[in-house]
Amino acid sequence: MRIAFLCERGSVADHRSTELEARGHIVHRYRNELDLLRDVVRESFDVLLLDDTLRGLRCRSLVQRLKALPRFDGAVVFVNCVDDEVRLAEALAAGADDFIDKSASVRELEARLRAILRRRFMRLHASPGGLQFGPYRFEPDGRLVHLDGQPIGLTRKEYELALFLFANEGRLVSRGHLLDMVWRRRASAESRTLDSHVSRVRRNLLLDRRRGFELVAVYGSGYRLDRCEEAVLTSSPARAGQYSRPSGLCAGA
Repeated sequence: MRIAFLCERGSVADHRSTELEARGHIVHRYRNELDLLRDVVRESFDVLLLDDTLRGLRCRSLVQRLKALPRFDGAVVFVNCVDDEVRLAEALAAGADDFIDKSASVRELEARLRAILRRRFMRLHASPGGLQFGPYRFEPDGRLVHLDGQPIGLTRKEYELALFLFANEGRLVSRGHLLDMVWRRRASAESRTLDSHVSRVRRNLLLDRRRGFELVAVYGSGYRLDRCEEAVLTSSPARAGQYSRPSGLCAGA
């Protein structure tokens, strides 16, 4: 997960962030609301964690501002909360997705965040052979992708990038988000590295409307994998069983 964490209490933020990072998540820490809002406008995050020090009008105002942002689609979760029905009601009324007690372990916190993300973003369609997205089947154990039953050769990073895009189908994912989750922000991972990998994934997986998916570059923001109208099977003497697509636009195009 890519997480933005707003917490004015430095020691609390450091402790929770370290716990989450130790479990493989990327955490961006913020000490004030303006810095958080500045980044949320241009970056995508899976979850925004807000420390329970935000209360009353301040709490409602921040959550409402976040929810009003055109491209914001992350979950908003209050953490380090005390067992107080009034505060719980305030947070949920403001639009928060969850309210997690300060006594919750990092394991419980992670499990609840994953449950929220499964409902909001992750479109993983399990099949006996792996994860199925239209004519594409991903096999996580072997890091293989099959298109119409035929194996496609991808490098490890190309596979991880492709699976992440399919799992976030229809969602505009920022460049920073992709670099965080696929390259773990290694110094060697630069913008042109991302672009070249996206180009190879698009070419190798034949991502065009005939296959039911289109990979779109959104200038100045990132990439979005759109599902087009359902591809249909057509039979012809030359290529029986080939996927084609009826006329129309991709969803989200």
